[in-house]
Amino acid sequence: MDKDYLKGIIEEILYIWADPIDLDDLSKIIYDFDKKDIKICLEEMIKERKEKNSGLLIKVFDGRFQFVTRKKHEKYMEKLVKSSPKKLTNSAMETLSIIAYKQPITRAEIDKIRGMNSQSTIDSLITKGLIKENGRLDKIGKPIIYVTTSQFLRYFDIESLDQLPEIEYVDLLEEDDKDEN
Repeated sequence: MDKDYLKGIIEEILYIWADPIDLDDLSKIIYDFDKKDIKICLEEMIKERKEKNSGLLIKVFDGRFQFVTRKKHEKYMEKLVKSSPKKLTNSAMETLSIIAYKQPITRAEIDKIRGMNSQSTIDSLITKGLIKENGRLDKIGKPIIYVTTSQFLRYFDIESLDQLPEIEYVDLLEEDDKDEN
């Protein structure tokens, strides 16, 4: 196996594809190399690009690989890409947080936590590609189940849901008891 040749092919695919791509798809495209060799080359490329201070890094999002620019170069990229960052509303952030931490979750469960109807916010998050429908519960009404997407991981620049910050749950009933004493 010629590693440099294989790395060149991988770079070209990541560059042309632009979206995250998983190892299975890469091995189907690069059919004349073993999947194991492709994985080894990807791991080496990730390490090499970090060590060399390369402008383009390879980031892993939920097991998918993608070229990304360095955060510290963002000020230069802003001049090139004149689009404003897509900000999420408070309602969208609240709903997205609930889905991220409680997934898989139904709209009724989200509404109960938020204390209001969340359908339009859920529709907006689906349109942005941050969440998706992931089947239906086998209950009366067959409610839709929602989960986050790999676009969610890219938006927040995390590799997996394991990197979400820890949340301290406070038992509100316990807090009320303390206030009364």
